[in-house]
Amino acid sequence: MNTNYISSERATETSYRPSARPENQFDPWILWVTFRQCWPWAVPCGAILSAITAFVVLQNFTPTYRASHLLEANDDFVVFKGVMPTVDDLANTEKSLFFNPIVIDPVLADPEIRRAPSLADPDTAEVNLRKNLTVGNGGTRARLVVSYEDSDREAAAMVCNAVVDSYLRQRDAFDNARMTNLEMWLEPEIQRWEQQVEERQLKVTRLSEQTLGFAPGQRLDVIEDQSSLSLMTHLRSQIADLSVQLAIDDAQIAMQDDSEPLPSLVASTPFVPPAISIQKQVPTESQIAQFVANDAEVREAEMVYRKYQGMVLEMEISDLVRVRRDYYLEIKAKRDSLEYSLEAKKSKAEKLAIAVLTKRAEEDYQRQMAEAEAKLTAMKQLHEVELDAARSHDSLKRNHQDNMNTALKKRDRAALVAKLGILQKQYDEERDRMEQFGGATAALQFAQEELSVATDVLRKLRDRTAAIQTERRQDGAVRTLASATPPKNPTETIPVKQLGLASTVAFVAPFLLGLLLELRIQRVTDGNAVQKHFGMAPVVGEIARLPAGTHGGRARRVFEESVDTLRSNLFHSLATKNIRSIAVASSMTSEGKSSVASQLAISIAKATGETVLLVDADLRCPDQHSLFGLDIGPGLAGVLSGEVEFEQAIDSTLGHLIHVMPAGPLKANPHRLINQASMKKFLDQALESYSFVVFDTAPVLAAGETLAVVSVVESTLVCVMRDVSRLDNVGRAMRRIQASGASIAGTVFSGVTPRQYSYRYGDYHYSAAGLAVQE
Repeated sequence: MNTNYISSERATETSYRPSARPENQFDPWILWVTFRQCWPWAVPCGAILSAITAFVVLQNFTPTYRASHLLEANDDFVVFKGVMPTVDDLANTEKSLFFNPIVIDPVLADPEIRRAPSLADPDTAEVNLRKNLTVGNGGTRARLVVSYEDSDREAAAMVCNAVVDSYLRQRDAFDNARMTNLEMWLEPEIQRWEQQVEERQLKVTRLSEQTLGFAPGQRLDVIEDQSSLSLMTHLRSQIADLSVQLAIDDAQIAMQDDSEPLPSLVASTPFVPPAISIQKQVPTESQIAQFVANDAEVREAEMVYRKYQGMVLEMEISDLVRVRRDYYLEIKAKRDSLEYSLEAKKSKAEKLAIAVLTKRAEEDYQRQMAEAEAKLTAMKQLHEVELDAARSHDSLKRNHQDNMNTALKKRDRAALVAKLGILQKQYDEERDRMEQFGGATAALQFAQEELSVATDVLRKLRDRTAAIQTERRQDGAVRTLASATPPKNPTETIPVKQLGLASTVAFVAPFLLGLLLELRIQRVTDGNAVQKHFGMAPVVGEIARLPAGTHGGRARRVFEESVDTLRSNLFHSLATKNIRSIAVASSMTSEGKSSVASQLAISIAKATGETVLLVDADLRCPDQHSLFGLDIGPGLAGVLSGEVEFEQAIDSTLGHLIHVMPAGPLKANPHRLINQASMKKFLDQALESYSFVVFDTAPVLAAGETLAVVSVVESTLVCVMRDVSRLDNVGRAMRRIQASGASIAGTVFSGVTPRQYSYRYGDYHYSAAGLAVQE
């Protein structure tokens, strides 16, 4: 054995631990691994679950019906156009009013409407009404479509019409209030101008009496030309029109200042608390076991028990029971006593664990309940704050718009006043100028003109009032074109979207379960994963999958090439180029160690021309004699038990390059046969006759005697099978091998598909005659 190599390896190796990596890092490659591992059972299960889910969805599906009501902005008038308010863009300006409480609340208050299936539950009635109600454009700016959806076709039409009726009542109430206020503010102006007409009538009468009976002067139209009279008439008409417009604007401004603000259009959505499920935890067996394991008395008693248990096992393995039987029985009795004491302490600690864990669970439950209540309270307060903020924003927006409208009206009014003042001044100057020429006759004529102006203003104000009273008898600003009727067909006969989503989730569910299993199991799926987790044990070779049957010449060639590459890597490495004894081990069964051991021995023999001894050291479940079709013979078990000599247990029927020593029939405890001393003696004897010795060992985790084999050979290869080996098992096996003093040359990653191997390393083979080389 190369002691220099072993000492140098021990000086550099510390422990085989998984390399550091982020705990929560997710490798997308695991998705493909999950599909590759789980599809044989996940696809049928997913299809069955998908079919069951689709059946359940169809069984629970309740068709819904959508009823629609068509509205239109009313542009009709009886005589006076533009008197009643009109809506330019019905969909944008009126949509928010439908969801305002002033429209929603009267509908919910109607017992007949509450019989609708969607509104039967008082707690969710308002939420369902807002959710099922839709308001959209009716094709033009002047049309609006209001729709409601319910599982009952009659109820859908009834609720839809009820919502529209409530809206129309509020819309008409707003318009009537506006026109009533306008009439109310025009009345004082009418009374004022009636007084003006009466005063000016008296003035005309007085001036007429003064001029009656006297020789009148020349007529005014003789003194002044017709252009002056025409100017006066034009000014008088303009003054009358501006006076009427100013009176109407003053009435509207005063009406707007004194009117109460409309209610906020922000919907008062009730707070619906989310469902919070809190379950009181029950102490699990694992928690109880962990508590018991951490108990100081239990740990102390377990340490003492393990000490005596180790002494008993050591004597059994070393075969010292016959030599010191009394001491063995004394230790065994002490162990049994300690075992009884350990169980008693575990029982006591278990009762204490149940009490402590139950108390912790109750405290945790109370804490979670308190946190849930505090969370609900905070969510409710946040909901109220958001609702208040929305209302405040809506109010500020409306106030800003009202202020802008008021400012515009006041600006227009100031312009009217200024214009009226200019016209009045011009009229007064023209009148004074003409009075100088006309005398009393001119004063009488001007008084008559002033009376005519006042009469004209009064007539126009009365006409405006009459127009309002005439037009308000018509329909409101919005009218119905087509009421909602019970729909004949549901909105959808089959819930395609719901079916698709539910079926997809059901089909993927088995794969998600498989993903969780793979994340828990952590299979080795790639050689890079082995290199990443066990950096101190590099991958010295990847072995292609062994082809089955006589076909697949290319696959067999790739397999043999992968074994030859493993042998080359092993014997051309500075650390392992001079080794003569190799052990091939694995953590568990079915990880390819027997195939690797046999093919590696053949590859070494072919490459060196030296005779290689292949030893089957797996006494529990031997494979080498079956792989080569040999008789099991006395084998290694016979040599170690002393029944046969070394040469008698060797089978050389395969030729001079490969000699095989089968395991032989197991007649005693394998730990008794295979120990470090016996294997050291056996290896020294084998190396005297053979240049190379390859051992096929039992799984390290399942058979402890393997450690005796790997501790005496010069180097050990640990086999890892793709999609079979588990990272935690490989790690434990490596730690046990290292603890035994063995030297690990590296890991062998088996089970790679021929295609993947060729893709990674190429397929550069040679012809049978060795004359042509192909790529």
